[in-house]
Amino acid sequence: MEILKIAAVCLTAAVLAKVIQPTNRDLAALLSISAMIFCAFMAVEGLSRVFSGADGILSYEGVGSGYLHIAFRALGICYICELSSSSCRDCGETALGSVIDISGRAAVALLTLPLLKEFVGIVKTVLS
Repeated sequence: MEILKIAAVCLTAAVLAKVIQPTNRDLAALLSISAMIFCAFMAVEGLSRVFSGADGILSYEGVGSGYLHIAFRALGICYICELSSSSCRDCGETALGSVIDISGRAAVALLTLPLLKEFVGIVKTVLS
């Protein structure tokens, strides 16, 4: 299972980073970030199967794929922001991590504006 591999890599990197940290803080941060990037690529591989399965289900049900694309883009933004802001916080840069969080929220809000517009149109149609 992929999750076992990811968990093993993360736990190993975390223990090694804690051992290295007292003598070389920069190397410990680099080790953590490297493990995070490696595991993120492993997770993306698993997510591609989820995307193709969900796309098949939605096309079978007759739901527009535009909704799926918006949802997956928003999910991707959330994952990228979480990983990068956590990495900044691990390096001691909490302000940069907070900027990434706020930027990600703004990007998701901007991405979902077409959905909000369509929702308001549906509500107007139902009310009239």
